[in-house]
Amino acid sequence: MYRLRGTDAQFIYNETHTSPFVTLKVMIYEPVDPAITPSCSEITQFIIRGMSGLGIRGIPLRVVRVPLDLHHPVWVFDPAFNGEDHIHHVALPQPGDKQALCQFISNILSTPLDPNRPPWHLWAVEGLQHGRIALIAKVHHVLADGMMSAQAIATIHEQGDKVQSVPISFPRVKASAHPGRLGLTGRAFIDLIKSYTVELPTYYRLLKQKRLARKGMQSPGKSACGPFMAPFTFLNKPGGQHRLYRYETLPLGQFKRLAKVLGCTINSLVMGICSEALRRYFLEVDSLPSTPLVAVMPVGVDREKEIKTFLSTDFYNNSVTVAFVPLDLNIVDFRARLHAIQEGSRSAIEHLRATDGIRMDNFADFLPGSFFRLLAVVQAWRQKKRKSPFANLSISNVAGPRQPLYACNGKLKMVELLSAGNLGDPVNLTVTVWSYVDNLCFSCLYRKDAIPEPERFNSHIVDIYRQLCLEYLPDDQVKA
Repeated sequence: MYRLRGTDAQFIYNETHTSPFVTLKVMIYEPVDPAITPSCSEITQFIIRGMSGLGIRGIPLRVVRVPLDLHHPVWVFDPAFNGEDHIHHVALPQPGDKQALCQFISNILSTPLDPNRPPWHLWAVEGLQHGRIALIAKVHHVLADGMMSAQAIATIHEQGDKVQSVPISFPRVKASAHPGRLGLTGRAFIDLIKSYTVELPTYYRLLKQKRLARKGMQSPGKSACGPFMAPFTFLNKPGGQHRLYRYETLPLGQFKRLAKVLGCTINSLVMGICSEALRRYFLEVDSLPSTPLVAVMPVGVDREKEIKTFLSTDFYNNSVTVAFVPLDLNIVDFRARLHAIQEGSRSAIEHLRATDGIRMDNFADFLPGSFFRLLAVVQAWRQKKRKSPFANLSISNVAGPRQPLYACNGKLKMVELLSAGNLGDPVNLTVTVWSYVDNLCFSCLYRKDAIPEPERFNSHIVDIYRQLCLEYLPDDQVKA
């Protein structure tokens, strides 16, 4: 039995029937030799062999909550675990095009995971155009953040180009007895007492040392925006559990050159293009908000520099916090807005560094689950009353593998890597950008019944990129 850290546990507490905290990774392959395609059993063996390379981390484990959420949930081994029950083989209906794949992904994301089973599933999808095959991994966010997912994908494909002739099965683990309500409650009280009498005073002393070490350093000042400073828009109105997924692929090398010409980072250009797409989209379906939108931007945390608690174990799967970046759609000039976004991102990240150790996510290990449940109730009330939401949308950017990955004894070569983040209340749009070799994929996930004509936003992303390339890279052939 392993207790979740507070940052992981929040994904359990904040989950609702309309907002399952799941994330999707889509790996699209094409045969190296069109005349040779792997069989279903070969694909299954590749999945089992690759996931076995991850060890027992999360594969046979399920999450069990503590009665009354007195403390954070625990990981326990599932006595009924059978890994092959989590692997599915399907074929898309013809013509197996991009739209059919997006519809299949939308259906997967609209269905919550079974909370009584290990929180992951994998689909091997055949029938794509040009003989392509897709592997779709659906995992609960409690298992991994973006950086952890990128590492896991690389690990799974480490032996993908090697010929493996000996079949294997998922590693067998000795399932421990379920602790029961009494055992869960008793252990929760013991851990809480340990937290408050031993860990919290130690944490406080270490925190004082860190703050003293920062004295004399230049303060970045207060962040330009934060939680509950966003305007209420249709991006935040209540909606159901049905999702709509769409993606666009852009050339990474050309994108880097464009960012260099514009004098900004890749991340700032991603957010700048999203802001321009949002501006055009708002003008078409609504009106521009009078104050800047607020985008949540996940930021990786260096685990080595974190203050450790007794919950700091190998089962700490999310190492991320969030920055709040203003997107002022009332700035008409794109380059002026891009500069404002870059400055806002820099200020937000500096603010995170300056407040390291005193943010709420730093104290999450010590807070009972009932505290987070109360926060969720307050947020739902604010959404119902159309008050300022936590944020308007989420935009994340993750660097994926730079070298081509292979699967199934080298018979398949990965050509695209897509990712879809979760939609937590009260957000109806999340943009997840992943790079892979020479591609940069923009994945957009919408709450289907809350966002009007979402395809408009996706088409704007491509149109804006083409226009920027024509204006600032006139000698380049536009590849989008």
